[in-house]
Amino acid sequence: MSVFLKDLDKVYRYEDLLYRINHSSVYKPCIQTSDLYDFFTNFLLGLVSDSPLVLLDADLNFSELSGLNVREINIEKSVVKKQYATLEDLVKAVQTSLSEITIFTSGTTGQPKQVRHTVPTLTRSVRIGAGYRGQVWGFAYNPTHMAGLQVFFQAFENLNTLVNIFNRSRSEVNAVLESAAITHLSATPTFYRLLLPVEKAFEKVQRVTLGGEKSDRKLYDFIRQLFPCAKINNVYASTEAGSLFAARGENFQIPENLSGKFRVENSELLIHKSLLGESESFQYSGDYYRTGDLIEWVDESKGIFRFKSRKNELVNTGGYKVNPEEVEAVLLQLEGVQQAVVYGKPNSVLGNVLCAELKVLPGMELTELQIRRYLQGKLQDFKIPRRIKFVEQFLLTRTGKIKR
Repeated sequence: MSVFLKDLDKVYRYEDLLYRINHSSVYKPCIQTSDLYDFFTNFLLGLVSDSPLVLLDADLNFSELSGLNVREINIEKSVVKKQYATLEDLVKAVQTSLSEITIFTSGTTGQPKQVRHTVPTLTRSVRIGAGYRGQVWGFAYNPTHMAGLQVFFQAFENLNTLVNIFNRSRSEVNAVLESAAITHLSATPTFYRLLLPVEKAFEKVQRVTLGGEKSDRKLYDFIRQLFPCAKINNVYASTEAGSLFAARGENFQIPENLSGKFRVENSELLIHKSLLGESESFQYSGDYYRTGDLIEWVDESKGIFRFKSRKNELVNTGGYKVNPEEVEAVLLQLEGVQQAVVYGKPNSVLGNVLCAELKVLPGMELTELQIRRYLQGKLQDFKIPRRIKFVEQFLLTRTGKIKR
């Protein structure tokens, strides 16, 4: 049988997975583990027994969450042992599961919030069939979050291979891309930027997907150099709704069959509740969920739009509202800049002082004066950061995004 998971020097085959599922009579409803194979087997055991699951990050600090009974974490409970003659039988049992799966938002913009999903809401974007077999997926996400679960389901339901590259260094990722012959890769823009500069092209990669953060033209050009044979897709997904639509480049298009499920109010994208999981933290306008994502129409009649920023990320400085992502996009066009983060720091006079932190490519040198000269003429004066700092690395959230 084919390989299910490669994790460093460990290899787990589908026959191992089937044996473990068939011979297990307990599972952990509320699981916290750094062992990816243990996580996936426990996840599948919960699903095939139609039992509830609460998925916790391995490094979670429990002070971050409310309403969670710490005593229930990693406590085993009995399940009715079931036997599956084939992997296809196991896949079908997962697809028809009645389990409620609780996951948490990444906490990028506040305290993580619980969102309850079902298998149908987690697998809306999964594609199954002969054309999707034989793929090797680089697993670059946290398995407890929406993006990681979607990659898992896409690979598992087609009996494909997962190769763990989450939280790996640049050199480790490059080595695995080569040795494991990865064909499909889904990750955040931050993940791809960490692979800069291009040292080698990986021609076996057939498809590259970006999601979770705003991308830019420079990043797309870099990805084309790194994966010259790959089709590149940008996806819109969230913990609340899962994957909804994709784009090539910066422009997204609402599918015709979902056109009645979206609204825009004051530039904010709203999603109908029928597309969501369940959570007490959701903010609604009638039957529509407020995403906090600000967009602008490219062609409203065709449902084509692009993202501008998060509603709560605008920085008020001296009475002007600045979109940090606009400034970051300009900074990322400067040769030598690998990553940029722009944010507001409270100030008693201006309200906020605009600040920028930059990571420079290895072997490159930039000065604050060069940065300022570059920004002049490209941005209005109030959009130019007053404080510029060079850093070696950025803190990342558990979903692989830059922590702001």
